Amino acid sequence: MLAPKNHPPMISGSVQPNKLFTESPVRPSDSIAQWGSTVVVAPHADDESLGCGGAIAALRLYNLPVHVLFVSDGTMSHPRSKKYPADTRRAIREQEALQALNHLGVHADCATFLRLPDTKVPRRNDEEFINEASRISDYLNTIQPQTILVPWRRDPHCDHRAAWELCDQAVQTSQLNIQWREYPIWVWELAKTGDLPHPEEGTIWQLDIQATLAQKTAAIAAHISQTTRLIDDDPEGFILTPTVLAHFIQPYEVYIEPN
Repeated sequence: MLAPKNHPPMISGSVQPNKLFTESPVRPSDSIAQWGSTVVVAPHADDESLGCGGAIAALRLYNLPVHVLFVSDGTMSHPRSKKYPADTRRAIREQEALQALNHLGVHADCATFLRLPDTKVPRRNDEEFINEASRISDYLNTIQPQTILVPWRRDPHCDHRAAWELCDQAVQTSQLNIQWREYPIWVWELAKTGDLPHPEEGTIWQLDIQATLAQKTAAIAAHISQTTRLIDDDPEGFILTPTVLAHFIQPYEVYIEPN
């Protein structure tokens, strides 16, 4: 995961979403059985564990299929590292992702890596956008999920917003009838006015993940390059601080369900 472009790592935004999210209604863990087979879209390896790790593990407890689509190659978390060049960083991130999914009960065969350039995932106006959206549409038509989990549409990171746009286009193209859920990541720390959900956009609710919190915590910790100084030769390299992790190591996960 990379700190959002143009933001110093872990500098809080001008808007705090805590009350909006933490005072939303709580749905019991068994409600997840209604989701059916699910695709989780992660802009970077670690977003799946941070935003949806509890839900993923719960789905697997109900023996429901889960597939995870990793959008970017994740190489820009430590762009100045010489000891760990880009290809090595990508391999590390992917191996960490597979280890995290193993903690959550998801087999490696259910992980797909698009390997789009980190911080440069195509947006709607980019030349590559339609081709990449078509790739995701083909993927969805192959998987035939009943539910898709995508990053919150205005999550303050260029790749998170791009991933939402790609999935929005892909689902429209696929013409599948998919339950759509959005999960917040960077909006917890870096939200500015206008980034948070508006009442007319959808329903905010929390999923009780107490039963799978230990699995989620282990999955987050599996992303060693993002939670420790494993890559130690980039002084400005990214790390998930305890302050940020505290939003996600909770017995609840936040979801936004469009109206």
